[in-house]
Amino acid sequence: MGEWLIPWTERGRSGIDHDSFLWCSGKLYVMDNHRLALWCWWQHLDDEPRGWNFLHIDRHYDAFWPRRDFWLEHHNPSHRSDLSSFRQAKINLHEDKLNSTLYRWDSITTALLALDNDKIHNWWFATAGDGEKPPIPDYQVIDPWHLTAQLRRIAKPSEEDYSWIIDIDIDYFTHMDDDGSFCRVFSDQYIREIGSAISEGLTNNRFGVVTVALSPTTTESWQVAEELCWTLLESCPDLPELQAGAP
Repeated sequence: MGEWLIPWTERGRSGIDHDSFLWCSGKLYVMDNHRLALWCWWQHLDDEPRGWNFLHIDRHYDAFWPRRDFWLEHHNPSHRSDLSSFRQAKINLHEDKLNSTLYRWDSITTALLALDNDKIHNWWFATAGDGEKPPIPDYQVIDPWHLTAQLRRIAKPSEEDYSWIIDIDIDYFTHMDDDGSFCRVFSDQYIREIGSAISEGLTNNRFGVVTVALSPTTTESWQVAEELCWTLLESCPDLPELQAGAP
């Protein structure tokens, strides 16, 4: 059975800091705003004393605000445990301006890097190269044509490898042209193969936490984002419950 951590009452504007919903089923979390993924990872980081590997599947790197001292200054331990504190966290970057949201959709990887780098052994990124690159000297880049095979490989039972954080932004499956128009990049079969590997990794306890963000703002629309997400999660037995909770 799934749990609504933020009930889905509207298809809101999403954007940098508006959250319309957050749903979880075991170690799988689905949300509209990608920023919530950071809080979801924090709920599981201490589950693996040996540490983690991290795979970020997204059109963007999400590496805004890369300075470690920035995060050490503004982070509060309550942000990890309390979802409301996380969502409401603000910072004042300029004395003459309104407070800004601390945890944004475009800074989740740099926040994890700054605050929990000691718990992450290997960083993998499957992106379109959009946005600032993370300040990690030796991260691994995964090309689209290798992604499904890599996911199937790391989903297999293994006692030697670290558990994985798998982070997916649905906008990875789309492309935005210079004129602002969107198009789909990958076939349903490709997306289903990724979803099947995700289910296998969860079943085999290889994937310790999986986050999926619809990101309707960067995926053209709520309709497109939902269609892609439902295709990705076809193998999830609790998918009908998630769909039934949509407004």
